[in-house]
Amino acid sequence: MLILAGVGGYFYLYQSHKSLHDMEMVFTGSSQEFQNVMEVKAKTWEKEGDKVVELTGVITAIDLKGISVDESFYFQLEEGTKTDGLAEDQKVRVKGRIIGYDDLLGELKLDKAIIIKK
Repeated sequence: MLILAGVGGYFYLYQSHKSLHDMEMVFTGSSQEFQNVMEVKAKTWEKEGDKVVELTGVITAIDLKGISVDESFYFQLEEGTKTDGLAEDQKVRVKGRIIGYDDLLGELKLDKAIIIKK
């Protein structure tokens, strides 16, 4: 019985990570449209978990790990994704998982982001 509980606990704790393709897509469109939708029920977006959005907007900042789009969304790029071909003021379509809202910076944070179109 103890072995069975140990094996069950192991599989529960070390579940395989979901990819963006396995998660529910909740919105596709421009970053401005999503911002309007998000403002109506902001807390709902971060509480529901594993929600994916695909947004089109303009890159406003670039760092080694991600990009900011329209100064309101920070996409932390998926491991191994390079930002070499990206530039500020470039239009981009990005898909990412919502992880929360940063009140201090006023940005919605997303991770596992992939660039769909440059």
